[in-house]
Amino acid sequence: MIIQRNAIANYVGQLYTTLIVIIITPLYLKYLGSEAYGLVGFFALMQAWMALLDMGLSPTLGRQVALARGVEKGFIFFKRLLKSFELIFLGVALFIALGVYFSAGFISQSWIVGELIGSEIIIYCIVLMGIITSFRWFAGLYRSGINGLEDQVWLNGASIVIVSLRFIGALVLLAFFTQDVRHFFLYQLFVGIFEVILFAWRFYTILPMVDKEPTLILFDWDAVKSVAPFALGIAYTAGIWVLVTQTDKLILSSTLSLAEFGYFSLVALVAGGINALAVPISLAIMPRMTSLVAENKNSEMVDIYRQASQLVTLVSFTVAMFLGLYAEIIIYAWTNDEEAEAWGAQVLIWFALGNGILSVSAFQYYLQNVFGQLRLHVIGSTISAVIQVPIIYWAAVNSGAIGAGIAWFCFRSTWFLLWTPIVHRKFIPGFHVDWLFKDILPIIGVITILGWLLSQIFPLSIDTHRGLLFLEMGVLGLFLLLVSAPSAPIIRKLLLQSFTKKET
Repeated sequence: MIIQRNAIANYVGQLYTTLIVIIITPLYLKYLGSEAYGLVGFFALMQAWMALLDMGLSPTLGRQVALARGVEKGFIFFKRLLKSFELIFLGVALFIALGVYFSAGFISQSWIVGELIGSEIIIYCIVLMGIITSFRWFAGLYRSGINGLEDQVWLNGASIVIVSLRFIGALVLLAFFTQDVRHFFLYQLFVGIFEVILFAWRFYTILPMVDKEPTLILFDWDAVKSVAPFALGIAYTAGIWVLVTQTDKLILSSTLSLAEFGYFSLVALVAGGINALAVPISLAIMPRMTSLVAENKNSEMVDIYRQASQLVTLVSFTVAMFLGLYAEIIIYAWTNDEEAEAWGAQVLIWFALGNGILSVSAFQYYLQNVFGQLRLHVIGSTISAVIQVPIIYWAAVNSGAIGAGIAWFCFRSTWFLLWTPIVHRKFIPGFHVDWLFKDILPIIGVITILGWLLSQIFPLSIDTHRGLLFLEMGVLGLFLLLVSAPSAPIIRKLLLQSFTKKET
């Protein structure tokens, strides 16, 4: 019941965030212009790369708080660990802000290709980006702790408030007060400060009391050292993950003009929404799967794993296929910008399909995480990066964004087929073939066939009024999801149970 409630809350929160981003982002482009929006895209890229400095501490804290709930007196150790992590995060947050401050001049002159915006404005905005990133990054520590305590209903409610302030508030600022990109980033700074305060307050409010509380300022080296192997494994693989998923964006940020990078940021945002759809389910299942492994209830854990992977495949591939089939229409209806539509349609197709594969591939990482054994993930991530990064680099430099997208899709598909069975064989022997051919591939096959048929029967045109286009796309997307749903065994089981109850 808790998993279902949290999954629903996570999806409500994620759906709200996704809708706000979809609605607001093209308006940012309208009020700021393509170059200034390119700075917003660069800000998102900076945050992704700064995640390297997390060093695996946020996910480690979330896992430790979940473990503490299943271990007697577990919160005594956890609170010592928490104080130590907070001191580490404070130091790294200062490092981020100062590091960006001193490198802002180099970035504005040697990396970002601006034509209309002056270097002084770019430097000012980059400095603000560093400060904002440090606050948002610190908030991630408390967010992870709240998630580990399974207080995800409140977490999603608070996230809705933060997202509303971040996007709707910024839109009000741009529409009625100022369209200066510097003021946009100043506003984001105030929202970032509020976010840290809010999540810290909630986390400490729901954290269970212990008989012996640690002192206010305490660094417990023994506590940190005990979780260091796991944290370092997370940190290393997170670094590889950023390298694998953000290298194309980093390369293109220097090879494209700032205006073109603004268009690419729009495409990356839409394609990234596919992975965001998988986040609510992963957030809901990870604490429970970890607790079940700690209690030696592995069969129950595997049931959750199978059901969740089916749901993620169904949702992610429905969206990915729809984005691929209607890429031109979607970008035009979204931005009302023919230049953005002409530039980004072919790029979106490949990144969307690649991200659909990536959403399902992530489950082998979830499995290793709940067992607390990341050796295979470290090995796999390293091999993946060594092969993929040069391929993406070559494709991006020689063929631009389209080349990077094609390379991304081809590699993600190949890696999923080759690496996932190795992980399954290690942790759930004899599981992979059944999972792949009964749980995953039938869903992908049905969505592919039905999606293609849908695009042939109901072609859409950019000559249609944008409001009607949105309505048509919403109806067609929902229809594709509904008719594809029975391909997932968990959906068929639920439908059968529902019919059986009605008959009795």
